Amino acid sequence: MDRMSKTESELKHSAIVYTYPCGVVDIIHSSCGFIESGWEAAAAKPQPQRRSREVGKVSEGQDLQRSMRRARAKLRRLALANDFRWFVTLTLDPAKIDRNDGAAVARALGLWADNMVRRKGLKYILVPELHRKGGIHFHGFFNDAVRVTDSGHKDTGGHPIYNLPEWTLGFTTAIELYGDYPSAVGYVTKYIGKQELRPMGRWYYSGGALNEPSKTYADLDREELLVDFAGETVEFAIPKGKILVIHTKEEQNVLQEEMQSDAR
Repeated sequence: MDRMSKTESELKHSAIVYTYPCGVVDIIHSSCGFIESGWEAAAAKPQPQRRSREVGKVSEGQDLQRSMRRARAKLRRLALANDFRWFVTLTLDPAKIDRNDGAAVARALGLWADNMVRRKGLKYILVPELHRKGGIHFHGFFNDAVRVTDSGHKDTGGHPIYNLPEWTLGFTTAIELYGDYPSAVGYVTKYIGKQELRPMGRWYYSGGALNEPSKTYADLDREELLVDFAGETVEFAIPKGKILVIHTKEEQNVLQEEMQSDAR
């Protein structure tokens, strides 16, 4: 049946499943269900409503936390969907730029990154962080489009630490990604909201020809998921329903076979 001819109930599913090249699967199950993106029935689209200042008011702190959680989830999916090579830290030389001026830093980063994307094919994700003594710096991932030079130093695990001579705004370190890639992604994701602020007005910056994660709608049973993925689930309540989130590396083939069977 063509999607355009489906009813709202036929477009509604209990779960969204994200799959990544590194073997990780994310399952998000909602008791309220999900409507397939871009195919919502006109009647199902929420209509703007006037809200009183007293009723349903969300505090700035709650809004910030919600924004932070969304940014972390989006960054995680984006990073897992791409094959980055380098974990990088970029600092700013105060003699070249006012590293306390978020707008100036954003402009400089944008110019540098745009040039590297166009000329070298750079793909990147960078999270800005405010140093405890002041000044913005970045942590994140680069693909193999950058040139590196050996710094002569090693990290605590004995891995070489490199510098990035093409970063002209300050100082750099780069370590080639090794071991558990999802753990490295989780490490960078935690920088979002580490200080519960956005030093440049955005949680993170990304660019280049980045891949998007594979996203599939599925009809999965919540109780079975709780049993099959015991210990790997995070469950929390939302208004009028519950959300179940599963991050796993196991059972990917079983899950894909189940989804394909449901689609037949």
